[in-house]
Amino acid sequence: MTIKKIYLHNLRNDAHFQFHTEFRDLVAKHTPSALKIAPLWGAYLPHYGREDEALKRIVKSALTRQIQEADAARDEAFSALAETHSAACKHFVAERREAALRLRVVFETYGNVAKKPLNEETSAVYNLVQDLQGERYAVDSGAAGISEWVSELSRRNVAFEELMKRRFEETGDRCDIVLKSERAELDGAYKRIVARINALSEVEGPEAYEPFMQTLNAVITKYAAKHRHHHPKPEDDVPEAA
Repeated sequence: MTIKKIYLHNLRNDAHFQFHTEFRDLVAKHTPSALKIAPLWGAYLPHYGREDEALKRIVKSALTRQIQEADAARDEAFSALAETHSAACKHFVAERREAALRLRVVFETYGNVAKKPLNEETSAVYNLVQDLQGERYAVDSGAAGISEWVSELSRRNVAFEELMKRRFEETGDRCDIVLKSERAELDGAYKRIVARINALSEVEGPEAYEPFMQTLNAVITKYAAKHRHHHPKPEDDVPEAA
């Protein structure tokens, strides 16, 4: 038996920290000394604490809730725009229907921008609006009856971007940078522990480690099931034990 791989970069911040919390509690239950990982565990815990602190600082940002609400409002506007365009493609007035059908290539090019990460969505929405309001498609946007939603989406996107700029000024985005770094450090410490336990289990026999490994594998399966739409990256493989 070995501990399964988990592609930790796929986890959202809250899920990432919760996984490590379950891992920390499981190690505490079985004890680092019994698992023969005491030095590695000593290196792991400070990174866990720093990720916890970085998350708390982001959550405490006065603008975090406003940003979440602005993003939801932007997503709502995009959905309304896409639905209006989709309905126009079936409109009984030929001119409106044909204009909407000519715009289909634009919507297919950008896809569902609401599913993108926040900053990527901001850029994608800006480009989508530029296309729909630009010289090539502005007339068709008006004829298809979507111009008002395009303008509203643009307004909400700008409002979201302004909030993000304000949060950066309040060091919120700097916290994001710190969090990204601490996630990487914590994941590295986790992988070194996993590699050591896998190696000890192979050399000494699985009896002393099997209960811990079985439980951790169940936890890994649970988190992997939530995120199996992501694609693994080779650099997330478990390294050799130090």
